[in-house]
Amino acid sequence: LNEMVFLLNKHTQYRYIRELANCTKGTGRLQNVDTTKSYPTYNDSSLLGIFNLGSMKKSSINLIIASFLACTIGLADAFAAGKKGKKGSKTVIGKGFGSVPTQPTLEEVVAKFPNRIPNNAEECECPCGSGKVYKNCCGPFHKKEKYPGSPIDVLRSRYTAFAWRLPLYIVETTHPVCSDYEKDKMAWVKDLSRDGMFDSYEFVGLDAEPQEISEDNDKEGFINFKVNLRANENLGDEVEGQEIVVREKSRFLCSGEPASWSYAGGDVSSEVAGLEGVKLNY
Repeated sequence: LNEMVFLLNKHTQYRYIRELANCTKGTGRLQNVDTTKSYPTYNDSSLLGIFNLGSMKKSSINLIIASFLACTIGLADAFAAGKKGKKGSKTVIGKGFGSVPTQPTLEEVVAKFPNRIPNNAEECECPCGSGKVYKNCCGPFHKKEKYPGSPIDVLRSRYTAFAWRLPLYIVETTHPVCSDYEKDKMAWVKDLSRDGMFDSYEFVGLDAEPQEISEDNDKEGFINFKVNLRANENLGDEVEGQEIVVREKSRFLCSGEPASWSYAGGDVSSEVAGLEGVKLNY
């Protein structure tokens, strides 16, 4: 638009174009134009190569360009008016063919999963058995306000994540060397939510022995612990209300920047009759 206006050279010519713009508002075409008025003229050669106007009369060329500019100015005015509209208004742009739909993030997918978080979770006693309230115990780990600084931090926060059904935290605190680890975290977290969150059991308690740090590697630690679970439905040989005890010696590794501990695997056994001391995972 600026280049075309420059071709008119004089402010007096722009006055006529503005007058024509008033004739086009709301229609995109000329209305009520005073054809007896003499519009200013200018050098046709300046427009050759842009429009094929060589064989037209100057008066016709002037009117065509003036009309074009008038319509353009009208659109510009309408656009400017739209920009001054209500605060917060948005322009909707069609996506068109071939557009790529936005994929939900891992956090957005997990937010739709069911959970067992109580309404007053922040003030509840933490399920891990530390004796502290959740907001001063496992809560900051789950909210990523701080990283697990020891193997016992990982064990307790993961136990609470299982008890309250937080599969994403289980994924995020599993070390890549662990046999449970999967590169596709989206598929992994969905699998966990479907089959790995002990939905048929109530978490009764965690009993952990003191952590042990390897003598030759201060980035490796072990904890022996047991978990008490209570069946909340009839499950084969287990009846509703029956408690079972699962034992595990877990291995933990410290890595990353900033450094944090994560679960690297473990040997699991059960106190169920006939399975005492038998390793249940490989």
